[in-house]
Amino acid sequence: MNEFQPLSDDEVLYVSLGRVLMSNPTFKVGEFLDALAQAISDREDDWSDDNEGWFSDGLECEALRFNAQGWQRGRVRIRLEFAPDGPRPQLPERRTSHARRPEKIDPRTDDIYRLERDEGLRSERPRLELDDIYRGPDDEY
Repeated sequence: MNEFQPLSDDEVLYVSLGRVLMSNPTFKVGEFLDALAQAISDREDDWSDDNEGWFSDGLECEALRFNAQGWQRGRVRIRLEFAPDGPRPQLPERRTSHARRPEKIDPRTDDIYRLERDEGLRSERPRLELDDIYRGPDDEY
């Protein structure tokens, strides 16, 4: 079973080990294919614009394939493919159809609750003012 799927030129890869041609571990597929084309063209004395077909629309060719009778005419090109390790774990679904209704709050008891909560949050420290932060005691402006 072939799980590999072709990658588009704008998709991004992160390759930490075994990198070739790329100095950064994160790169676009198209950048890699351009670097590969450049590396090949630098080594080949007879490289021409026709050879760019390896990395774009393909080159005319004939292939002797296992599942075909004889030679088959077509095109060939170099692409990168990706096969995921396995299915990604799915996040649990949020239940929105049975949303809980907020309870009615008696304004009188709500005020008492708010006062008790606010009293608990207060501390014994003196409150800092902006002048305390930006100006020292000996500073004169």
